[in-house]
Amino acid sequence: MKRIIYFILAILVCGIYAGCSENEIDLYDQTPRINFYGSLHIRTLVDTDYVKKDDPYAIDSFTVKIQGDLLKENRDFCVKVSPNSDYQKSVDVLLESKYTYTELDTVCQVFYYKIKRPAVEAGRKVYGCFLEFDLNNPLHQFDKGLVEQHQISLNVRWELKTDEWGCWSGYKYGSYSDEKYMFIMDVCGCVYEELEEEDYDKVKQAYKEYREAGNPPILGEDGDEIVYE
Repeated sequence: MKRIIYFILAILVCGIYAGCSENEIDLYDQTPRINFYGSLHIRTLVDTDYVKKDDPYAIDSFTVKIQGDLLKENRDFCVKVSPNSDYQKSVDVLLESKYTYTELDTVCQVFYYKIKRPAVEAGRKVYGCFLEFDLNNPLHQFDKGLVEQHQISLNVRWELKTDEWGCWSGYKYGSYSDEKYMFIMDVCGCVYEELEEEDYDKVKQAYKEYREAGNPPILGEDGDEIVYE
């Protein structure tokens, strides 16, 4: 009886081993495939991103991961933007016409692209879209990888307020709002930490002239006109 039980167990073990070996072959013996690393990417823009006037774009990056064995040669892939219904506003993204995977000794590589800075508006708006592999592009040299990693959700937001706001004696900029800070950066061409003592009078005078020119009031987050105290 024991021999029969041992015989049955041996058959089961062999069957399991054969099944695992078969799945292992199926997993790696296939055409080169590529996936995004992760499913959500949050890009938070800060004051230094918005003070620059020469380039409206901020640099960002995504990471891709090879599915299966390491590549034996460089291979190109393409990425496109697709809408994400979770967000009311899309993101203006500047992608390369193609990217080339060159890190042949590893399964992950970082690639870069640009995001156009969204307009700073009241209400803490959040922008978003999907980045996904463009399988229909003739320059794309990978087959589709995992369905759940074929695209990545891109979430773009801003956080302009600096920890230094209101900490320096001698400055009278008053309560914080993004709109107030944006006006300061536009007038002075620098972020809060770089302001000089005389910049306060410059900002106050600039806003006075702005209003006297017939421009509409700039409203803070509470809906009231900004004030430089």
